[in-house]
Amino acid sequence: MLLVALFVSVGFVATGVLPVQQYLDRGNQVAEAQETLDALVEQNGALEDSAGALLTDSEIERVAREQYGFVQPGEVGYVVVTPDADGEVVNTQTPEAVTEPDTRGFFQRFIDFITGRDTTSDG
Repeated sequence: MLLVALFVSVGFVATGVLPVQQYLDRGNQVAEAQETLDALVEQNGALEDSAGALLTDSEIERVAREQYGFVQPGEVGYVVVTPDADGEVVNTQTPEAVTEPDTRGFFQRFIDFITGRDTTSDG
């Protein structure tokens, strides 16, 4: 009889403790998930702010100048060419052509086109 009572009490303890442990584990998982969600919401807000800043004229100009080497009309663009470890010259950017605005009138450009004076020789 004592053995049966012992098995029954062990059964009650096992069925009572295991669900409590699972409940406590779920609480920890919820807390960890909430921390992760808070971090992601904060990161999302920072990304939205930086995306909004990219739409300003000054930021568009900065990116165009830094990443693509663009220059304003009348400015002269320079490209720094550095040799790599083997001594070969590495060109990191393609320079933009600097052209002066054409101040000739329509008819003068048309006449130059017809006569062939608008072509240039490269050397």
